[in-house]
Amino acid sequence: MSLNMKTLTQAFAKASAVIEKTVQNTVQEVTGLPKPMQDYDILDQVGSAGPGLAWKLYSAKSRDGHIPAVYSTVCVWVLDKKALSEARQRAGLSKAAEDAFLDLIRADAARLVRLRHPGVVHVVQALDESKSAMAMVTEPVFASIANALGNLENLSKVPKELKGMVMGLLEVKHGLLQVAETLDFIHNNARLVHRAISPETVLITSNGAWKLGGFSFAISTDQSPDDSFNEHAFHYAEYDVEDSILPLQPSINYAAPELVRRKASSVGSACDIFSLGCLAYHLIARKPLLNCNNNVKMYTNSLTYLTTENFSAIPRELVPDLQRMLSVNDALRQTALDFTGSSFFRDDTRLRALRFLDHMLARDNMQKSEFLKALSDMWKDFDPRVLRYKVLPPLCAELRNLVMQPMILPMVLTIAESQDKNDFEQSTMPALAPVLNSAAGETLLLLLKHAELIINKANHEHIISHILPMLIRAYDDPDPRLQEEVLKKTIPLSRKLDVQLVKQSVLPRIHGLALKTTVAAVRVNALLCLADMVNLLEKSAVLDILQTIHRCTSVDHSAPTLMCTLGVANSILKQ
Repeated sequence: MSLNMKTLTQAFAKASAVIEKTVQNTVQEVTGLPKPMQDYDILDQVGSAGPGLAWKLYSAKSRDGHIPAVYSTVCVWVLDKKALSEARQRAGLSKAAEDAFLDLIRADAARLVRLRHPGVVHVVQALDESKSAMAMVTEPVFASIANALGNLENLSKVPKELKGMVMGLLEVKHGLLQVAETLDFIHNNARLVHRAISPETVLITSNGAWKLGGFSFAISTDQSPDDSFNEHAFHYAEYDVEDSILPLQPSINYAAPELVRRKASSVGSACDIFSLGCLAYHLIARKPLLNCNNNVKMYTNSLTYLTTENFSAIPRELVPDLQRMLSVNDALRQTALDFTGSSFFRDDTRLRALRFLDHMLARDNMQKSEFLKALSDMWKDFDPRVLRYKVLPPLCAELRNLVMQPMILPMVLTIAESQDKNDFEQSTMPALAPVLNSAAGETLLLLLKHAELIINKANHEHIISHILPMLIRAYDDPDPRLQEEVLKKTIPLSRKLDVQLVKQSVLPRIHGLALKTTVAAVRVNALLCLADMVNLLEKSAVLDILQTIHRCTSVDHSAPTLMCTLGVANSILKQ
């Protein structure tokens, strides 16, 4: 009987899978959209990436809340097959070239799903495709390095964050170090050669980390030379040619000589080191080392006539490493691990600080405390992009540590001052909300002092669910410092709330503080608050205020109280 039940269960499971697949195919036929575009609400396009920047990258949110809790938003990658086909026909390219290019895209997506490493773009939902499009979902992405360097191809509207974007040397150093460490994993653990390291295949996540994608041309180092011989050499033209529509080989501007030569006998991980050197040069010198228009002759001449003059824009301590990485002889190139040990990285104190932040969660509280004291002295050395994308994310993650909150919270709030509302909501508020919900004592006092900043940047939902309850706790707390501070922040809050909610949750507490406190500063601030609220209230509530000031002056004849009473009366007179 149990065997029959098991068989029946398996049959039901298979039938369910078939039905689900049939429904999915039917939906695709009707909508023409792959599954990720049905499961997520597509927001704004944030960038483009991949070979020829063919992928469009969109910020998106789940329609039914099935996004993993770690991501409040995700990135949906979309490739428009119809537009690609039309562009291919206009360029006079063959259907076979189009099919080969789409196979490369599929190979890349499949490889990304299998590779699990912090330095590789994390896939949330695997590639799916319909007749008109391909799509997959990854962790949230800011843009590709190509976009950050000013290549905005395949972007229908340029995001404001990319307009005139310039990355400072510290951000570039940190990013290159992350890419090199990922390459070390790719070469020695995953046993792969990427073969296409370039600005199009390195992504910047929304948290500022630089991660590898674009594994379309990757090969295994474990396969025999006979198996991989045909995969090694690419066929670049001897003359200028435009192939950015359907690139079937890595960009020649970043390709190692052994990939370009027609009779390459073997290709190893050293080709990725050459590409990394070209990428580093472009990022630091702010211009490509090679700009060959897919022309092999121009590529060969550019390499042949490289001189020390070409490295004049490169920091002196990096030049020897970069020259080794760009050697025509692959045997002379250093490894990715060697590159991470360069004095270019090792001797930079600010970079060491960012590296500590990368692994902050793994440190003990004593180490964190010492580091944060040093970090407060480095504040002036970090540009706004580094603060926002390199410093803020790890600090937000560390806010869960109650011991470290008093040191970290002021830094988070300082960085938040330069954020716009949308950025604050996406990156800072999710980490700040639990702190707002539980803050007490000195932490609550600090938040109250910055309450106006938080109120102005938070959306209405967060004001109601997190900020208002925090302020109510402060009204009800016996500490007069908290009472005084929350009274100062009442008007900015009240302007964001419905009048009925103010009358129900806020106004009775202000009356209570004005009447019951024995601290002059609290009574004065309560009366000032009532004066400022007059223009928000109707007649009955104003009459309640008159009754309160009458009761206050009957027991307190001090000059500050009487002056504040006059202020309330004047506000009522104007109203």
